[in-house]
Amino acid sequence: MSAVRVGDVPIPIVNYIYLIKYRKSPYYDIVQHILKEMETHYKKTGRSSEIIYTINPRVLQEEIERKVKSEKITTVNICRTILALLYGSKLREEDDFYVTTTSGGRKNYHIKINAHTLSSMSRFV
Repeated sequence: MSAVRVGDVPIPIVNYIYLIKYRKSPYYDIVQHILKEMETHYKKTGRSSEIIYTINPRVLQEEIERKVKSEKITTVNICRTILALLYGSKLREEDDFYVTTTSGGRKNYHIKINAHTLSSMSRFV
């Protein structure tokens, strides 16, 4: 496993990176779901284009809760799992993904899906 330096990634996110790497449920299940959805959308648009895939953590939480029964599935855990996937895949903020905040303080994650980002995320998992 490649080492993640604490200085590059916030400490709580480093913990989630390890949970994903060691395939701990529900964190690994969340990542698998996200990757499957991204690949499906990317295939639909054609592999030559780049698309922006937006993740709303509350909507994702509802989808995951239908598949996986766990008290650990919270919006905070989903947000941290998404960030762990992005940082663990060594994607660059602004170049490969960006985060927006609604007026109510909720975050949405926008990932530029192309061959590079998909392969980086697949290698991480």
